[in-house]
Amino acid sequence: MSVSAGSTTTSRNTQWPCDAVFGGIHLIISKIEQKGTDVFEITADTGAAFYLRAAYLRFVAVDELFPGAEILEAAEDDVLASGLAFAAERAAVSLLERSEQCRAGLSKKLLSRGFEKNAVAAALDYLEGRDFLSDGRFARAWLNGRRIAKAEGKTRLLAELASRGISREVSQKAVAEFFEENDEGEICERALKKMLRQKKSGEKLVAAMQRAGFSLKMIQQTIEKNGDIL
Repeated sequence: MSVSAGSTTTSRNTQWPCDAVFGGIHLIISKIEQKGTDVFEITADTGAAFYLRAAYLRFVAVDELFPGAEILEAAEDDVLASGLAFAAERAAVSLLERSEQCRAGLSKKLLSRGFEKNAVAAALDYLEGRDFLSDGRFARAWLNGRRIAKAEGKTRLLAELASRGISREVSQKAVAEFFEENDEGEICERALKKMLRQKKSGEKLVAAMQRAGFSLKMIQQTIEKNGDIL
């Protein structure tokens, strides 16, 4: 079924917004080619072409998109929004292929590149739903990388993950798993030795260790254990 002036429903039995009933035709499809399982290249009669993923369509059904189909205003918005979401998705995938990303950080990067907020949200929802994007996976990768460069305790690591937009639940689970594989006492000892090399001592040493995320109890135990080097 083509989407033409006067239509009030689609093959999905979805009610069109009222402006679609009275709106004029904006987009006429001259060619459509399937490029993937759910991806299509659409060429308009003006010669302009773009890609879209059918999963992003809210009102228009894929079988309504064919050569000669005349697309109403509201339907055109849906089609074009799907194209923008797919463009944001491809940019997101390019970044994810380089390294794990968290949703908040990836969203910020895409917005800075000029992608619309709604397109970014739709793309990231799609990628999360298929496990291409995972805050939990990002948190675990970030923690492992942080272990190499830094010597920090639980509270500091939780705070750092929170600053990156990772939820409390995801952060706590990732940090708990991290310390199942890494001895926090050993990391605290490494932090102590590093700070001693920086000539910290007394209250300043303890304060620096606390800022690094270690509990006062663990700090005191580590200092007592390494009393011979103080």
